[in-house]
Amino acid sequence: MSTIQITNSSGEELSCPDGKITPEILEKSQGKIRIEAEIPVIRINTVWHAGESAVPGMKLPWSLESNCGVNCSLPLLAFLDQKYSVTFALGVTNGVDDSCFTCKMNQEKCCYEVVFTIAVTPETEPFEIFRDESGRPLNQVLYDYRKKLMPVIPEYPAEAWNPVYCTWYAVHAALTEEYLRRNAKEAVKLGFGTFIVDDGWSYDESKRVSPETLPDWYRDIGVWSYSGKKLPDLKNTVAHAKKLGLKYMFWVAPFFVGRRSPLNSSISRFLTNLHEGQRVYDPEDEAANLATMDSILQTFQSLGLDGLKIDFIDSVPSDIDHPRSRSVKKYLESLIGKLRGINPDCLIEFRQKYATPVNAGLATAFRAGDVPFDYMENLNRCVQLRLILGDHIPVHADPVYFHPEESAEIVGCHMIASLAGVPMLSMELASILPEHKNVIQNYLSFYREHRQILNYGKWNFELKNGSAVTAVCRKDDKEIVILTDSAFSESVQKRSSGNGIILNMSPEPVSFHGRIFDAEGKICMENQIPIGGRGEF
Repeated sequence: MSTIQITNSSGEELSCPDGKITPEILEKSQGKIRIEAEIPVIRINTVWHAGESAVPGMKLPWSLESNCGVNCSLPLLAFLDQKYSVTFALGVTNGVDDSCFTCKMNQEKCCYEVVFTIAVTPETEPFEIFRDESGRPLNQVLYDYRKKLMPVIPEYPAEAWNPVYCTWYAVHAALTEEYLRRNAKEAVKLGFGTFIVDDGWSYDESKRVSPETLPDWYRDIGVWSYSGKKLPDLKNTVAHAKKLGLKYMFWVAPFFVGRRSPLNSSISRFLTNLHEGQRVYDPEDEAANLATMDSILQTFQSLGLDGLKIDFIDSVPSDIDHPRSRSVKKYLESLIGKLRGINPDCLIEFRQKYATPVNAGLATAFRAGDVPFDYMENLNRCVQLRLILGDHIPVHADPVYFHPEESAEIVGCHMIASLAGVPMLSMELASILPEHKNVIQNYLSFYREHRQILNYGKWNFELKNGSAVTAVCRKDDKEIVILTDSAFSESVQKRSSGNGIILNMSPEPVSFHGRIFDAEGKICMENQIPIGGRGEF
């Protein structure tokens, strides 16, 4: 049993025997509450926290530290054994205020020294210290923690679960109206329901990400009006896609101001130095907030958009000495509230680093971080998001992106990985190989057929050294299994026999007795599920 000490900014110890941070304790905090504990290194093989992009491997860190708040991560640490069961979890149920934690190995004491520091503002509400020593699996402990931050799962529009086409990897900022129209038409044919125009619509320059362009990439960001020079007929381009049945979204990064942006000279309160051509302004600057928000809303309404991908919220530095998490929250609530006033079913995508139960009611989708070409990491990032957010919340895979000459079976693995979330893709659709189109269409059809299970079932993961060897979604008496390690095939089939589907993401064919399909959806006569294929009992 680890002892926990609670102190205020002056180092004065605060009595909190039941783990509840009451209004009286907040009043004595003098601006900060510090929670310290020594965790004995007994049956601990790794440490989990939400700031990591994926589940950690079996390695004990010398130290960890992370900032937390509305714009980044969760104030929770879980110490795990080799089975990914929790030996000790410690955190707080305040996911709104700026906070940070440090975790340092003390070899002499054979323990981890853990310190959580939480900024206390006049708006801070009472919260609890969360601790768990139950030895239960990680997902069960995270369920208990999530319930304290999100007692009720929000409702989401049906379109939040639609497969998504995104322009980013395919074309970066080299957008043209001909490209947008062509790919919107192809996306509808393949079964996509949402179209995201990523960065590149708000400035004239056409460019691709490269070592030469990246250092000054965001230099023109900041005023959210579309480029009439690059995209002169954009309003009709959007309307054309919507007539095809697509929901249409734009990318924005509201706190970025590029060095060449007209806003740059009118804003004085920046929180960061120039990075890739932009600086982050202070969200407490009401004049700057008004300027960025007004231009976003004007573009949204004038083009009749259906939603926004709101990016780089985590770029606002978390700081317990100058807390801004609540200012970020206020901005997002105001912007999204106004967007929903224009379109009640507005779609909002958040990225992985600020995908938390606290934000579950703000966004309608939470997308895995960038992993071009890497289907295994795409799967594992979706797993991490589902551990953080839980079931029945739209987790979106990062866009599937692969070499134009990749094999159909590996494209199948990409598409299977995306089924751990809502599938997303970013390829030039008019020029990809016919077999690649077949694979994409096959798995989007599979997704539509089984979306009641995938979207509203219960997910469980068998984890081994930082990766999901199985990702299982079950609803009623049916289950879908994503298999990444063929060594687990026999046990999966024994459990799933008669009511399951196995999707083979492993690097080799898997023996199977039942109906078998390859990556393109063609029936196979051999008694093996090919790489990128599936087997159905």
